[in-house]
Amino acid sequence: MEWYVAFLLLIGTFFFLVLLGVPVVFAFFGVNIIYLGYFMGEAGFELLIDSVYGSLSVFVLLPITLFILMGEVLFRTGIAMKMINTLDTWMGAIPGRLSLLAIGSGTLLATLSGASIGTTAMLIRTLTPVMQERGYSKSLSIGPLLGSGGLAIMIPPSALGVILAVIASVSVGKLLVAIILPGILLALSYVVYVVLASRFDPSAAPAYSSERVAIGERLMLTAKYILPLSIIIFLVIGVVFLGVATPTEAAALGTAGAFGLAACYGRLTWSVTIEALMSTLRISVMVLAILAASKAFTQLLAYTGATQQLIGWATDLPISPIWVIVMMHLITLFLGGPIGGIPLIMMTVPIFIPVVTALGYDPIWFCVAMLINVELAQITPPFGILLYVAKGILHDTTMGEITRAAVPIIICNLIVMALLIAIPALSLWLPAQMLQ
Repeated sequence: MEWYVAFLLLIGTFFFLVLLGVPVVFAFFGVNIIYLGYFMGEAGFELLIDSVYGSLSVFVLLPITLFILMGEVLFRTGIAMKMINTLDTWMGAIPGRLSLLAIGSGTLLATLSGASIGTTAMLIRTLTPVMQERGYSKSLSIGPLLGSGGLAIMIPPSALGVILAVIASVSVGKLLVAIILPGILLALSYVVYVVLASRFDPSAAPAYSSERVAIGERLMLTAKYILPLSIIIFLVIGVVFLGVATPTEAAALGTAGAFGLAACYGRLTWSVTIEALMSTLRISVMVLAILAASKAFTQLLAYTGATQQLIGWATDLPISPIWVIVMMHLITLFLGGPIGGIPLIMMTVPIFIPVVTALGYDPIWFCVAMLINVELAQITPPFGILLYVAKGILHDTTMGEITRAAVPIIICNLIVMALLIAIPALSLWLPAQMLQ
């Protein structure tokens, strides 16, 4: 069988199963079982068992579960809400105050949890009613919340970043450090948008008087609810950057810090602990099952010759290599909405990374832009998952209004992604400064 026929069969069967409503993980395992059996017979099933065991019995996967647990503890104990309220006391009567609060909260929450859906839902549920009560327009109330929630992908600890690093076979620590500057740049682009929109249309974010909080009380709240969280951020990011700990050790330190902080605040109860552990268990099983299917899918692509042929085809194209990279990102954006972040990475990265390497580009650089692309896909209509999260919470808001609110945020993402592709140093400078 020709390689391109095998490739189309693999991809076509997967999409057929997904459209039938089969869960993504079972669709991938179904494709693996069907075609490993067809191409390799009994040996194919032995390969599937070996690949599942080999893909899950690696130490580097531990940060995924630990980062999820850390975020669950901080959210379920209410510590994250205390942080948002403390930030609010510092905002003052500046234009677009609540929108900027959403961006600041989303950025800080991203450093505490790698779950973009949970962060987005929390921010929308908490801040949108207040924004609407203050007369904020849909674009400045919903848009920044969609973007800020998605920052969880682009700022460590990013569980999706760890998954991408594992599938792409790049350093987890370097990728987590590499996304820091792009994540901050993305947040700053949202700030610029809010400030400009508020300046040109003051009615979109009306000024209002708020209760003044004495400077002493603000400093006390900051010392109580912000500074301790900065310790957790250092435990997760700083120790990796300084070369003191591996990403797995940093994840363990951050999780221990989250439990310790919750205990200090008197919010760590047995019920909260059990809820956090059960939620972590459910999410981790789903993620690890998809990763197990990914290994077999990669080996299946290699066996059919599709990987090698696609590399040859891409390197022989009569166009500049950078346009091949742009084409890959366009494919990622097109597929990202319908199939979601983890399945998207699992499907495309085994195909794209060998091509990226063959073209002479740094895989870390490509992976950083890929993460922004995944975030962009989450807010791009008609399939962006965060759009539906917002709609599920905001029952009196139409999908059209949510989509229009997302457009400026989509433009911000595109601008930042273009900058990252054009200026690789934005992604690669910080990892180069890491201490070994």
